[in-house]
Amino acid sequence: MLTIGPGYSPDYLLKEVATGRENYYTGAVTDGEPPGRWWGRGAEQLGLTGLVDAQDMRAVFERFLDPRAEGFRDPARWDEVATLGHTGRRFKTEEELYSLALEQEPNASPERRAELRVEAGKKVRQNVAFLDVTFSVQKSVTLLHTAFNAEEQKARTAGDVETAEAWGRFRGAVEDAIWAGNNAALEYLSKKAGYSRIGHHGGAAGRYVDAHDWVGASFFQHDSRDHDPQLHIHNPILNRAQGPDGQWRTLDGRSIFRWRGAAGAVAERTTEERLSHALGVRFATRPDGRSREVVGVAPEATALISSRRRDVTAKAAELITAFEERFGRAPNGLERDRLSRQATFATRRLKTHDGETRAQLLDRIDITLRSEVADGLAGVARSALDARGPGPSAESWSPQAVIETALADVQSRKSGWTRSDLTRTINAALPDHLGLADGGDVAKLLDELADEGLRYAVALDAERPGASALPAELQLANGDSAYQAPGGQLFATPDQLRTERILVAATADRDGPALAPHQAARFLEGLRESGIELGVDQAAAVRGVLTSGARLESLVGPAGTGKSFVVGTLAKAWTDPALHGEAGERRVFGLATSQVATDVLAGEGLTSRNVARWLATQGRLAAPTAEAGAHSEDSAWRLRAGDMVVVDESAMTDTAAMAAIHTHVDNAGAKLLLVGDHKQLAAVGAGGGMELLAGAGARYELADARRFTADWERAASLRLRAGDERVLADYHRHGRLLDSGNPEQAEASASRAWLADTLAGRRSLLLVDTNERAARLSAQLRAELVRLGRVAEQGVPLGLHGTYAGVGDLVEARANGWHLAGVEGNRRGPINRETYQVTAVRDDGALEVTTRDGQPIVLPADYVAENVALAYASTVHSAQGATVDTSHTVVTPRTAPSALYVGMNRPGRWRGS
Repeated sequence: MLTIGPGYSPDYLLKEVATGRENYYTGAVTDGEPPGRWWGRGAEQLGLTGLVDAQDMRAVFERFLDPRAEGFRDPARWDEVATLGHTGRRFKTEEELYSLALEQEPNASPERRAELRVEAGKKVRQNVAFLDVTFSVQKSVTLLHTAFNAEEQKARTAGDVETAEAWGRFRGAVEDAIWAGNNAALEYLSKKAGYSRIGHHGGAAGRYVDAHDWVGASFFQHDSRDHDPQLHIHNPILNRAQGPDGQWRTLDGRSIFRWRGAAGAVAERTTEERLSHALGVRFATRPDGRSREVVGVAPEATALISSRRRDVTAKAAELITAFEERFGRAPNGLERDRLSRQATFATRRLKTHDGETRAQLLDRIDITLRSEVADGLAGVARSALDARGPGPSAESWSPQAVIETALADVQSRKSGWTRSDLTRTINAALPDHLGLADGGDVAKLLDELADEGLRYAVALDAERPGASALPAELQLANGDSAYQAPGGQLFATPDQLRTERILVAATADRDGPALAPHQAARFLEGLRESGIELGVDQAAAVRGVLTSGARLESLVGPAGTGKSFVVGTLAKAWTDPALHGEAGERRVFGLATSQVATDVLAGEGLTSRNVARWLATQGRLAAPTAEAGAHSEDSAWRLRAGDMVVVDESAMTDTAAMAAIHTHVDNAGAKLLLVGDHKQLAAVGAGGGMELLAGAGARYELADARRFTADWERAASLRLRAGDERVLADYHRHGRLLDSGNPEQAEASASRAWLADTLAGRRSLLLVDTNERAARLSAQLRAELVRLGRVAEQGVPLGLHGTYAGVGDLVEARANGWHLAGVEGNRRGPINRETYQVTAVRDDGALEVTTRDGQPIVLPADYVAENVALAYASTVHSAQGATVDTSHTVVTPRTAPSALYVGMNRPGRWRGS
């Protein structure tokens, strides 16, 4: 995995990491990590080579001083030393901003002064001094390295120098492979994304210049913040580079982020090929397809060294028992605390080794592994080496097949994708072993395959007029136009464009089923007489949809405007036989990507089904009669002319699924209505279909936010939807947005509030940015519920996130399991993102659960191991459309605007960081 983040100060790397564990593997030094190494052609040109000196790095990375200038080595003279370009803007500090605010409000109350202090902190801006490019290897590679290191230490302690050196060579080979992957990624990034911007980029005058000679440093780290083994390399890249004209300018960060995926592919594949060649170990793609792992390193073992992703309350006692058996005594307070770190999730903390030597760390990990892995670390080393076989050999593969697979994959993920996106999917489509001896040709191979793949794609953004005739001074070194964002061109497959064109063309058809205007008027009048008063916008939408005759149209509405109510009203009118005369029976079917939205449609009276399941049903109905006959319940879903199909939360339905739905609806002579809000969460795959169709065809938009009782919140929600960040001050003033400091404090505050609401009997949501955060917080909350006696401590492992679930736990399905209908008496199978309460745990790892409406389901052990997660915390994708009593959302700088909008339109409070 390759991550990129902005950096403002190198203090973390210098103080917490580079404190000089030169004898790291002997345990002679008890804190810190190996010193950093200078990297990059730019660093060499400045005379920065070898190990990183802390004073030099601060001078360059904090003050942008030129190492070649006189006085560079003397901090007392730094004010007179020349700089590498400009040193950035001088921004006001928090104190200065606060003082200015007090000058404007000298009579502010203590409460208002506290608000002003918070606002001042939020307004503080900093110059980005560097970009931290971090390469982190798979857990199986880290564990293999840890096992080799443990065997090395064991042999050295026993006085067997020869054996220790042999294990040391194995350990060194892993490190060399990681360094090779890291450096290959940096070289690739500097070549593909090394650019600066000059001119005015808000108009047509801005252009790019080459800036490939980077100044960087690399810091090898062995552990995570939670003291788990995790090999990774931090690479701070100075946010300055020298252009062809000799000027030093800031790097174009957008280009670097754009190429991250491809560079990550180069890093991981180079590491794997290098390691396979050096040691003969084999890699195999994981069942989830997300990465390749070392064959012979058990997934159970890697899960045990991921304490931030596990709830091991049941394992804490086992670790303590193992300690007692080994040392013949109970652990003291400090030792018990260290063992407990492996059994519970702790609040994220600054990286520190707490005086723990490398030998102690290895001993701790070995104890942890022995609870589930035979012989602990020694067993890991032996099993990986035993799995080598006669030696890896390059697998035969077809470049054409790889390209076709990659194109299908990248197109399924995004409606418009970049060359970097394609390169990443090509890497995933390649066989597990390529036979590249030193891994040095990985980048070249991926580039060649990407070149070939783009021959089958269509560029979505047209070339600027005259770009091909630009003079040399307006071209980049690679021949591209200086006015085109490097790597920013978007592509799509011809099939994707054809699908979009067909959908757009369908919005012009007006020969579909409809009611006569007088029939719609009679229906609306009947509603008024019965006491149901529609808003002006709602009545206009109902009248338009019923009478337009459009075969495909859209109903757009911000959160809280009553989309579901309007859909229910439309269904009543469409299915009312009194309005149709001799038109025959008309039906309305509701579809949604998420089960939550499907349940909402069912609550409005529509016959509803999950999109994936409905498409599967339609596929069976289109099959030969004999095959379809085996599914008699499918016949009720066969479409007829005059039916209406409503797709709710349409923005979350990917374009391919939407096209398939349209095909079935169009073939039957039915009507398709897309309902949702393209400003909310988008599809996980290639989305954008609803926004495209809403802009092209008939579109009815609801404007009045009715969900909210407070007038200020109605207006605020619409401003938030429009992207007006100033509206956050309104939420803060009304106590709906709490500044909790850093993300960890925000998570802790939201978790406590969620727990209090849950214990009080309220249905509450705890929403976070990522599945990883959700897994960590869910595990923490489970531990607390176990302590309170609300959940059984003993349970079965959930392999998806390395957690456990017992009786009383709330769990969530992460994959549809239609094939489980009928198994163990199940009336139906589990549905993706549906939540259940665990009622029983079976010895084989299966779970007996109940749905929210009390329906029992048995989840087999293999499904539980791969597709079930704890559901105490979740992402907003699980929450969109959910009706709850309270919600608590953790908002961070990484929270997407669409996710913020969805989260902040649920009842509750939001913690910002």
